[in-house]
Amino acid sequence: MKQILLVFVFTNVFIINIHAQAVPDLSRYKTNRDKLEALADLCDSLAAHEEVEREKVVSKYALKIAPANDWYYRSIFYYNLGFAFESSDPDSSIYFHEKSLADARKGKLSVRILISLQRLLYSYSNTAGHTHKSEGALKEMLASIDTTKNERDKASLYATIGNYYFVKGQYNTQINYLLKGIAIKKKLIRDGVIKDREDVAVDLLSLSELYIDMAQGEKGLYYGKEARNYIVAHKPYLNHYYKDMADVYILLKQPGNAKIYYDSLAGMITPDNQSAGRRTNKIASDLTFADFYLSANKLDSAAIFIKRANDLAPKWANEFLMSQVDFMTGTLYMGQKKYAKALPVLKAAEPNSAALGLEIHAALLQSLAKCYAANGQWQQAFAYYDKYAPIRDSLYLESSRKSIADAEAQYQNKDKQQQIEVKNIQIDKTKKQLIWLISGLLLLALSLVLLGVIYRNKRKNAEILDRKNKELAKLIAELEEANSTKAKLFSIISHDLRSPISQVYQFLKLQQLNPKLLSEVQKAELSEKIQTATGSLLETMEDLLLWSKTQMNQFQADIQPVDVSLVALQSLKLLQLNVDAKNLQIENNIPAQTIVKTDPNYLQAIVRNLLQNAVKASEENGSIRLGMSRESNQLTLFIENEGKAFSQADYLEILSQKDAGKGLSGLGLRLVDDLSVKTGLKIRFENPGGMITRSLIVFT
Repeated sequence: MKQILLVFVFTNVFIINIHAQAVPDLSRYKTNRDKLEALADLCDSLAAHEEVEREKVVSKYALKIAPANDWYYRSIFYYNLGFAFESSDPDSSIYFHEKSLADARKGKLSVRILISLQRLLYSYSNTAGHTHKSEGALKEMLASIDTTKNERDKASLYATIGNYYFVKGQYNTQINYLLKGIAIKKKLIRDGVIKDREDVAVDLLSLSELYIDMAQGEKGLYYGKEARNYIVAHKPYLNHYYKDMADVYILLKQPGNAKIYYDSLAGMITPDNQSAGRRTNKIASDLTFADFYLSANKLDSAAIFIKRANDLAPKWANEFLMSQVDFMTGTLYMGQKKYAKALPVLKAAEPNSAALGLEIHAALLQSLAKCYAANGQWQQAFAYYDKYAPIRDSLYLESSRKSIADAEAQYQNKDKQQQIEVKNIQIDKTKKQLIWLISGLLLLALSLVLLGVIYRNKRKNAEILDRKNKELAKLIAELEEANSTKAKLFSIISHDLRSPISQVYQFLKLQQLNPKLLSEVQKAELSEKIQTATGSLLETMEDLLLWSKTQMNQFQADIQPVDVSLVALQSLKLLQLNVDAKNLQIENNIPAQTIVKTDPNYLQAIVRNLLQNAVKASEENGSIRLGMSRESNQLTLFIENEGKAFSQADYLEILSQKDAGKGLSGLGLRLVDDLSVKTGLKIRFENPGGMITRSLIVFT
């Protein structure tokens, strides 16, 4: 009796010590509300660090000290209890979440109602016996989206509803809801409304897992990496990230990369952390690797991961995950032809296999049939084949009645030896057919490969030819442009130098043929004029030749600040002999330092040509006036002469002549037009009087 009493006292002391360690000292808080707020903060911290057992103790203690009508805190601590039981006891988790929802409704706490509904929708959808409740929770949440003004709450609702549709297999709907919620949360994080960057990580991980389930590895990898950018310190998120990355690299057939994340996942399982979530993720990852190696017929590698899964599963796996472990273990035994060992573990997986999906269920039934057949238990083999056949038909749309009939006939035949011989014949025939089929497929594959190589080579050659044609077309265009440029340059040089050279020649010829007609003074003046004109002509020739070198490859303007007065003076010097020959009066009213932005050589050619036309059109003893005007913030250089009027219509008619290139008629004006277009200048002709022509250069 004393011993029993001592044990009882020791047990109570031990429980009290554990309780005291779990619940902190609250004596420094003055009010009960302050204590409850401190305990709520503690529960949040414990959840973040996966200390669920302590979270249970703290939540239960808080519920004891919370007033019976304090719906706010009672809802919070029931919610914490529900969260703490999610991994270990789904039914208890749902019970506490429903209590949290009920208290939130009593207190009309809209935020707490939505939070509880979200967890319940998740739990209902993933817990057998409660799935029928999920539709009601979904309807209430969908109605709340339209009325919720808080963007953060709306984003959270989108994520929860998206996960619900994942369980339902409606992936497109799930993606739409997840993307809506992710977009809102990213914006709120950028705007600083959400301080915790990890708030969006779980949604990105869900999206990554969805694409992994849909065998879209590249998208799964993309969203998994994006999720990592938002994971800061929350260990469960990091744990799921490691698992997802291992899964996606296995899907992409990159086991080396997958192993890196698998090792990180395994490293999170430590003796001081008893989280079921970490261990179930590790088991699931073990099964992923095992399935990969079984598919590649690497049984030894698969056996390593199956053993690791079996080491953890009995204590940590729920019934559905345990069924997957048993199924994979049985599949390994069958690959090793250990049918007697495979049979019991496959049978253990059977009760929950239907919930794992039709493909796994059908494969399990087929494996059981093979095991029973290998052990000589024909009646059981036939029974499982009979279960397997309709499921296989629904999945693959192929008939399987013949194989089932053969199994039944073998079972009913009393002559066992004859059955074996018939079976062997059928197997041999099937093997031969399989060999022919494989040979045909190999030949077909080889033909497709050869066709692919031929097509690829043709496509590559076509691309090379197309590229060469484009390069050739570009070279031809450049050559044509160069030829056109050279023609224009020679036209400019020919046109601009012809008139002054001709005038110099005429004066020299006059001096040679009739030297006596000129006095010594006139000869000196003429000699000085010829010297000045030839010097100006030489400078102009040097400028034109130097400019032509820069323009041989491309006829492009070099825009820079230009003094218009200097350009006009240089042009007048070049034409001085022509002006003197007609005894013309030049009135140059262009102010010094009149700066415009244009190409100096182009402007020189334009002014020179317009001046030449003015000199040609002027009569003996006439006058030519140069000046600048400004209208609407635009500078205009004008050259005005008396003589036969030349209008804008005359100018446009010369430009429109298609065969003008055969002679020199109108060449100067066409050059003026080409050069003005390239520099952005506008050329116009006006007739302010009947016998007056005014040419205008407008600087835009």
